[in-house]
Amino acid sequence: MKKVIVELRVSPGFDMQATMKMDLAKLEGFTIDQDYESVPVSPTEDLAASLAKAKEEVVLIRGEVEEDKEEELKKAPNVINVWTDARIEAFDEENPGGIEVESLQEGYEESGIDLEALETEEIQEIAEELLPPFDLELATPCPPTDCKPSAAKGTISDVAKYLRCDRLWAKGIRGRGIVIGICDSGVNKSKVPAFIGGWSPTTSYTPGTAPSTSHGTMTAFDAAGMCPEAKLYDIAILQSQGGISGLLSDAIKAYQWALNQYKKNKTPQILSNSWGMFQKAWAPDYACNSNHPFTRKVVEVINKGIIVTFAAGNCGSQCPSWKCSSDTGPGRSIWGANGHPKVITVGAANIKEEWIGYTSQGPACLDPRKPDFCAPSHFKGARSSDTGTSAACPVCAGVIGLLKSHDPSLTQDKVKEALQKTAKNLCAFGWDRNSGYGMIQGKAAFDFLFGTHIPIAHAMWTHGTSIHEEFPGRLKLTRRLGGYALFEGKPGTRNWFHFAIPTPVIVDARRLRLDSVMLMFLAHPDVWVTNVHIYDGAWKIESYDGLAMTGTHWFERFDVLNKYVRWGIGISIGVKFGTKNSRHYIRFVTAGADFVK
Repeated sequence: MKKVIVELRVSPGFDMQATMKMDLAKLEGFTIDQDYESVPVSPTEDLAASLAKAKEEVVLIRGEVEEDKEEELKKAPNVINVWTDARIEAFDEENPGGIEVESLQEGYEESGIDLEALETEEIQEIAEELLPPFDLELATPCPPTDCKPSAAKGTISDVAKYLRCDRLWAKGIRGRGIVIGICDSGVNKSKVPAFIGGWSPTTSYTPGTAPSTSHGTMTAFDAAGMCPEAKLYDIAILQSQGGISGLLSDAIKAYQWALNQYKKNKTPQILSNSWGMFQKAWAPDYACNSNHPFTRKVVEVINKGIIVTFAAGNCGSQCPSWKCSSDTGPGRSIWGANGHPKVITVGAANIKEEWIGYTSQGPACLDPRKPDFCAPSHFKGARSSDTGTSAACPVCAGVIGLLKSHDPSLTQDKVKEALQKTAKNLCAFGWDRNSGYGMIQGKAAFDFLFGTHIPIAHAMWTHGTSIHEEFPGRLKLTRRLGGYALFEGKPGTRNWFHFAIPTPVIVDARRLRLDSVMLMFLAHPDVWVTNVHIYDGAWKIESYDGLAMTGTHWFERFDVLNKYVRWGIGISIGVKFGTKNSRHYIRFVTAGADFVK
């Protein structure tokens, strides 16, 4: 038997009792799910006019049909079409590298290790040992690439700082008045106190009562981590199959519930979806057909004013989930509504700005320019490491919550544009099929949407040769060549480097304000800039801590919120030199500052 969604044209006031009197209810080989109340859905464009003329509407019911009876069902009176009611699952990256627990067990039988008894983190460590024996950096389309989900790169607080959400919090922008719907496997309300209610497809699950380790609890925690005053709905679409997976018909019902809530009280404002379909074969008519009822319901919800984010998926070319089977890599991993042009499709990178190699790559089946951008994953949050595009999607939803709380009139298109135009390039300049437009930047998107342009009065720069090291004894090499300074640190050491910026304090009888400082530097892979502190004379006026910036950084801007200058601007840069068997170089090219009146 095949699970199906049946699309019907009916008269207003239609209900399930009326369905059972139809000819299709008597069709041998087809069983209607009488517990599934019919759901209205917008018609396809080619049917809209004829339905309006006949004063009819479209509703959806679900059931099961013998596959050899499906064509007969499609021809039944009132039936517009019959669609696959596909299985959907959370994009949880608990097992990296495409390695199944069963195949891992085969390799460990002789050792007597029972993988079924191990914790997730232990399975991850074993799987990571068995990643492909080639040079990932040579093979990847986006170096450097992260394929180690068990290794957290910072905490959820570090993520908020990296995205500059803390700068928005300091302005009082914390998500007040926003409700984010967490469409997932269920939320634990003791772990996520922002919970205020929700919906479930089954009476066996009450919203808010999921395990504290559930996938839904993780995604809710991550959204709240960016948007601390937002409230959360537990929309547990993945509960119908035991809290592990669900059906597209459940998602349709959930979206209708969210739409009804929105019509009643304008909540939720955002729906975060960290789930999807791992393989096209699960439902080809959903994967690549924008007329599938669920995809139409998503578009309907967006058109009514709710912002919708979807995880891109975990079937990227470098270390895909084993669930993807052969559907991995570019053009074979973003299916259905996850890749619809109107949806915000979120890939994953870490805060070290390493692309995460299982991020599903475009083109999507419904849009050639997907994903839209990346958001952070692989950080310590609700779990020891919150992983997958599953973690990235609610982080993005939380950032959107901050923007939406400042201006409730923001639309899906406007938010997407702001995040795209202010994203930081990761894999290429502009858009690319691996990372979209790059990593989202919370405060930069806010400034794009709401910032009043203040003309720069003065911009001052100094060469890298003017920098001074604080601890010369911790360095193996110091050279000043042309306009830059090159330092080689001793392995395992930390150091501070200091720039003095020429500072025009008073211009035209007016005291200037510092808008931002900028740095240009290049660090070897085992060297990181961890701190940037900004001083006016002896007073620290701004600090950026918890950074992990390595590689090439041709232009890094650090905002200072336009503070008046009284003495002279200095920049102190904390650097960590790693312990790998390599040269530990960092090259400082230049530093500067922008001043406004």
